Amino acid sequence: MPHFTYVAPRAGHHRRHDDSLTHHRRASTHSSRHQEPERVEAPDFRFCVELGLVIRSRKRNHKTVTGLEDEISTQLTRAGIANHLASTRTSSVSSREWTIASELCIPSRPTDYRFGMKLVSPFMRFSKRPESWQTALRSVLHTLDTHFEITTSHQCFTHIHIAPAAGYWELDQAKGLAKSALYFERCLDALVPPYRRKSVWAKSNRNNVYFAGLPMAECFERIDAQATFEGLSARMNWCAASSPTGVALGAELGADFLHDGFRWDFAGLCAAGAGGFGSVAFRQPPGSGSASEAIAWVMLVGCLARLSCGAGGALNPDEKPQLKSLGEWLVYEAEWSGMPHKGPLKDLIKQAVPVTPAPGTLAGMDADAITIDEDQRLKWKFNDRNYVLEKYRRLLKLD
Repeated sequence: MPHFTYVAPRAGHHRRHDDSLTHHRRASTHSSRHQEPERVEAPDFRFCVELGLVIRSRKRNHKTVTGLEDEISTQLTRAGIANHLASTRTSSVSSREWTIASELCIPSRPTDYRFGMKLVSPFMRFSKRPESWQTALRSVLHTLDTHFEITTSHQCFTHIHIAPAAGYWELDQAKGLAKSALYFERCLDALVPPYRRKSVWAKSNRNNVYFAGLPMAECFERIDAQATFEGLSARMNWCAASSPTGVALGAELGADFLHDGFRWDFAGLCAAGAGGFGSVAFRQPPGSGSASEAIAWVMLVGCLARLSCGAGGALNPDEKPQLKSLGEWLVYEAEWSGMPHKGPLKDLIKQAVPVTPAPGTLAGMDADAITIDEDQRLKWKFNDRNYVLEKYRRLLKLD
């Protein structure tokens, strides 16, 4: 598979970038999984997780979401997990605590005391202290499972936001991740349930109004041609005014626009007020009802970002990506990143179901129509508060 190689130091030694080795960075489609690839410097990342779930208390029948929010906060506090309610914050939320909020895109059922909720993590380091963030996710999901009934609907989600540990992106890093997002879209589609391949909340970057119908090589050329983060963001998240999303938001005919509701959300790269600051989010994963599921998605995104953004990275757009090879590379990178408990990532890859589009259809295209409920929720979400951006700005002291 055309992918990435790194210059591997001995275990425990610092990785040093060597420009003379970057031309070895492409691996053959038929490379053996036992052939140790060469490695070059890969950046570390900070990440933030948004868990969108349907939650009901096991002991109390909350008639309003406020009561449920209070109980979730109380139980997390008792478990030693720092948190706060978004509804009580008039200023930016904390970058060091979990944020608890209601979620507008997830339908609630008050008559059954179930509400669409969102829990937003602090920003954590991916490979510097991996055991720390894995323990944190296990603690949160264990506490929720102990005191609440957790279920998932088609609108539930696991969003993983990432940004380089330095706090800002280099344009080449962002372009590298953008290419991987397009190149591996069909592979990643195989890892999610069918309803997350047609979701109005996670539209196809590969088949958006800007890239649709183009060969991969030309898509790469268009990415390389972007001289600004704003230009790259617009191309990756360009939404057609005539699409279901555009119609729901009342876009004028022909007035295509930037929208965050894509599998990979690059709109955050220009949301923090300066080029290179902000996060990129993978929005396609379904709701995570267990810690293992959430951990698997974080590992996948973190490892793919490291592979995509490492110095000298290259993909061959003329070769077809292979899920098996991609999975092997992700697991290999997890090992080199010092990830404990790689089982969740391996299990996620093993359960993949290849996408087989119906005759005459293009895999990954947006749904032909959306429901009245989705139409309304798109309007509600359009100006929704961006807790991740607030946490990011607080983390970097940009406010």
